[in-house]
Amino acid sequence: MARLVAELGDLAAAGHRPDDPVALGALLTLAVRLYTDGSENPYGPAALAELKLTPTEACTAAAALLHAQSLTPFEFAVWFSNSRVDAVGRDGQEQR
Repeated sequence: MARLVAELGDLAAAGHRPDDPVALGALLTLAVRLYTDGSENPYGPAALAELKLTPTEACTAAAALLHAQSLTPFEFAVWFSNSRVDAVGRDGQEQR
């Protein structure tokens, strides 16, 4: 996994722009599955610490994922406010 992450990091750092949207979508799908399956608490400080994206990158990916599932921002807000998601404050402490 470390080798794959390093290779993808090198591609991104070099400014590589994928030309195959199908393959790129498959890559995002697999990355999301690995993240959700491999993270004990995907909303906790340990999992979030390595998500080093700009707000634009995060919103673009989130919007694409919502659109792919025909979900609206309202439905996402309901999911996010649901008790299944632990809120974490800026200090890294869980808030309920």
